[in-house]
Amino acid sequence: MTVFVACALGLVLVALAVLVRPLLRSAPVAATALALGLPLATGAAYMALGTPAALDPAARTPRSTPATPADMAAAVEQLAAEMERNPGNIEGWLLLARSRKAQQRYDDAERALEQASRLAPDDPDILVDLAETMTLAGPSRVIGPEAVALLERALALHPRHQRASWFLGVQAIQAGEPARAVALWEAILPTVDAATATALREQIARARAEAGMPPAEDAPPAAAALRVRVALAPEFAGAVDDGDTLYVFARQPDGAPMPVAATRLAVATWPVEVSLGDADSPMPTLRLSDLDEAEVVARISRSGDVAAASGDLESTPRRVRLGDEPVPVEIEIDRRRP
Repeated sequence: MTVFVACALGLVLVALAVLVRPLLRSAPVAATALALGLPLATGAAYMALGTPAALDPAARTPRSTPATPADMAAAVEQLAAEMERNPGNIEGWLLLARSRKAQQRYDDAERALEQASRLAPDDPDILVDLAETMTLAGPSRVIGPEAVALLERALALHPRHQRASWFLGVQAIQAGEPARAVALWEAILPTVDAATATALREQIARARAEAGMPPAEDAPPAAAALRVRVALAPEFAGAVDDGDTLYVFARQPDGAPMPVAATRLAVATWPVEVSLGDADSPMPTLRLSDLDEAEVVARISRSGDVAAASGDLESTPRRVRLGDEPVPVEIEIDRRRP
């Protein structure tokens, strides 16, 4: 309390020195009134509008600072309580659902996802999460009619939704319809990454055998839709260290900045040649082979971050037509981002 008062008086004296000194010669009466009135007015204002009790350590209560949870379970309970007070926070419901699933409290996770689904009824990811959690909450782990309806709605909203198709395929196997599972899973096979595709092909092979269908023909590896040779302009030869990250993107010309194919690698020698194809697409809804033309650009990131940053080196974007022959496209890293 004493320290606070001393500091406050010091600030008032500084203010008086600035305000009163110019008035001493021109208006001495006003200067005297200001010198006497400013400290009194400041003190009265603080007593009326401030919190004097906060200066007394004994008067402070822990209510202003939420208690730190002792462990993760306590933190989840705090989150659950917060969601009851703030039910319009969709991200909070999704976090609570994930936390309850990690605790294997599937009924509680289902209720949290139901709340999230009410806030975002057309979000296919939430619909699929709700269907999965609903199944986990059941005693038999069988995908029931209500979960199937959610999955079918998600697939209607997003016809190539991988998880919705996967779970509907599982439900088809449970229902004794392996041929339907084959159709669902083969439809998403071109959209998944290489590791997932390997596991999915095994499931498809089992379903085909169960349905009495012939084994799937091994498709030859798809040729790269685009080969790119990236050179480094001589003036930047000393600006790149071994191990710096090179990103090569192909994106829609005059379209969204999100690439339809992308790859990254650490560089040591130049030029560098890379191949871009459908397997390099970060978006299952759009592949490189869906385009007639693409814009190709290369960028060196010193930080390794995929997001472009000031000082990164990059090529001038080049627009190319995607033909049947994967002729290498020549681009050069020749400028620095401002």
